[in-house]
Amino acid sequence: MWNMIYLVTGAIFIALLVIIFFSKEVISSKENKVFKLILLSNLFGYITEIPLQILVRTININSVMIDAFCRFYLVLITIFYFLFTMYVLIICLNKSKQTYNKLIKIGTICTLIVEIVITILLFAAPFSKYYDSSKMYIEGPAVDLLKLYITIQIGLYIILLLINFKKLKDKKYLPIFFIIICLVFMTILNTIDPSILITNMIGTFICYTMFFTLENPDLKMMRELELAKNQAEKANRAKSDFLSSMSHEIRTPLNAIVGLSEVINSSDDLKEIHEDSKDVVNASHTLLDIVNGILDISRIEADKMEVVDVNYNPIKEFEELTKLIETRIGEKDVELRTNFAEDIPNCLVGDRGKVKQIITNLLSNAVKYTEKGYIDFDVKCINNNNNCKLTISIKDTGRGIKKDQIDKLFTKFNRLEEDMNTTIEGTGLGLAITKSLVELMGGKIVVDSTYGEGSKFTVFLEQKIVSDEEIIEDEKKNTNTEKYDNSKVLVVDDNKLNIKVASKIFKELNIEVDEANSGFECIDKIENGNKYDIIFMDIMMPKMSGVETLKKLKNNKDFSIPVVALTADAMEGKSNKYIEVGFDDYITKPINRDKLNQILNKLLRNDNQKTKDENIIDDKVIPVTDEDIQRLEEIEEKQSSETKKGNIEFLKEKDIDVDASIELLGDIEMFNQTLKDFIEESKDRIPRIIKNKMSENMSDYAIDVHAMKSDSKYLGFKKLAELSYDHEMKSKANDYEYVALHFEELIDEYNRIRDVINSYLQFK
Repeated sequence: MWNMIYLVTGAIFIALLVIIFFSKEVISSKENKVFKLILLSNLFGYITEIPLQILVRTININSVMIDAFCRFYLVLITIFYFLFTMYVLIICLNKSKQTYNKLIKIGTICTLIVEIVITILLFAAPFSKYYDSSKMYIEGPAVDLLKLYITIQIGLYIILLLINFKKLKDKKYLPIFFIIICLVFMTILNTIDPSILITNMIGTFICYTMFFTLENPDLKMMRELELAKNQAEKANRAKSDFLSSMSHEIRTPLNAIVGLSEVINSSDDLKEIHEDSKDVVNASHTLLDIVNGILDISRIEADKMEVVDVNYNPIKEFEELTKLIETRIGEKDVELRTNFAEDIPNCLVGDRGKVKQIITNLLSNAVKYTEKGYIDFDVKCINNNNNCKLTISIKDTGRGIKKDQIDKLFTKFNRLEEDMNTTIEGTGLGLAITKSLVELMGGKIVVDSTYGEGSKFTVFLEQKIVSDEEIIEDEKKNTNTEKYDNSKVLVVDDNKLNIKVASKIFKELNIEVDEANSGFECIDKIENGNKYDIIFMDIMMPKMSGVETLKKLKNNKDFSIPVVALTADAMEGKSNKYIEVGFDDYITKPINRDKLNQILNKLLRNDNQKTKDENIIDDKVIPVTDEDIQRLEEIEEKQSSETKKGNIEFLKEKDIDVDASIELLGDIEMFNQTLKDFIEESKDRIPRIIKNKMSENMSDYAIDVHAMKSDSKYLGFKKLAELSYDHEMKSKANDYEYVALHFEELIDEYNRIRDVINSYLQFK
């Protein structure tokens, strides 16, 4: 009974080991090949011994079937030890020298010959069987021959261990030690009681020991590690190539700037100075474009790139781009042909800067890789109500792109056939940025190219249509560069060159400039009673940053001067960050004159108007009587809550940035009309948003929340704009879990805004 329990348990264990080992991918080695055979021989040992134990209990012990099973069982034992001897030879003689390889072959052949002889003798030698109700065993010449064979094998193992005694610490030798110990133990037990059969159990124990001592790394993990290693090496090479390329690209305009500046510094010829200064400006813009490209790709990867919608005249922008690209063609035998559809609206709403950047990148690429022929710049559109679907295509007769390389076209830092493009400038960022910008605005870019004939890039973008009056108003704002007489600004920067550049720009606008080289000096000037209309504050300053300086200034209750952050930190989203900490506005270095004019118009014009009003009051002082005061109080008392709802102060109380919205839209009438349009548009938009959310249609969902974000920004719905932006980014990333989790928050905020607007409009 106990024998059967041992046998069944051992059979289960060896079967599990066979399944595990054969289902796992292992390295191809001599040890593993032999180990597979050892496992199978041990499994077959159980398959033979278990039926034998059953048969002796059911049929005559002297039957031919039991004889056959017994002889086959004895042969399987010899096969197991023959295979184990092969394993021992491989472990003990597995060295790189050719002599050892020959020894392994000789040893294997000799062992095989002995195995064949022993097998023949076992089938010929007699044996006797013994069985009673509790015991069963065999003995006789066949069994004695098997014992002699095993003894010889053990002697061989001991000799090989002695030869390799210096390496016996290696875990690979453990199975050899264990089999010697187990066989000695089995011999002692067999002497005491011949019916105790543990040969297969010893084999199972040895198999498990071998399994855990064989060098068998996880091949899947090894391949994954190898893949990760290759990718890391590839990324490292790409980084090195990029740095090398950047070094060349940045040095080219820098050399021009430094060299020409030195020439200007030593020249007395005004005409030559004027010409060289133009080249310095051009080289500076080239350098700035390179830096902006690196910043753009960083913003995109950090998910910080934001779409900023403005009114613009598309035809005007396309024509300006055409003139710019014509200058880049230079003396090449290339014709730039344009075709702008007549039905393109005069005024669109979209991110003008990014639309121009997309077209500029594609046109510049076409110029770079086209030596002769033509470049077609075509723009068509489909207008539907207030939506305009632009189709922008740039086709060239350049060198074209191989089909197998089109997939790599939009990979950052990647320049196709770089060995052929050594004379062509470029960082490998342009097309990667272009694709990201197109997708950021909910559009699509398609490439069609024939190698050796040319390429065609087609961009599909959707923009909003607005009335012509709005863009005229915007252009007036943008082109307003009036002089600001009697104004005074303080520029705070630890870099004297930055102060010098800023001072020159301000002096051109008739603005008096004072300077401070640190936050401490700025605070001293304010505390000493110096008066300024605006302070332009650098952010990164030693000892006391611009933010820290602003906080100390704000601690003074009498401080009311507008402070503008002046910084080289041009990452998207930084504007909001600086305004949140208390700055009145934000401008990056190098100073953009259009942006500067916008800030001055906003901050100085208001102050100048206040000054004019104060002067009028000073010139014509109108006395205020007690009756006037009483009359005003009565008017205030009569103002009902309904009347208050019709006042913009009501909107401000509800956290709507009315002033910013009116500044964008022009006047209160346009603001009120836009509010009505927003409510009307939302009647269709909100059901679409809900429907697309329910159906998990993230692409269409992104389009509608993007539109709601843009409208909210125009109308001063700050929280709704932020929520819509978050939903836009997450839906574009197909992050449905985020959308579902925060959907109720978005709808609740929309409902709040809707109720506020309806209350406001009801009493207008």
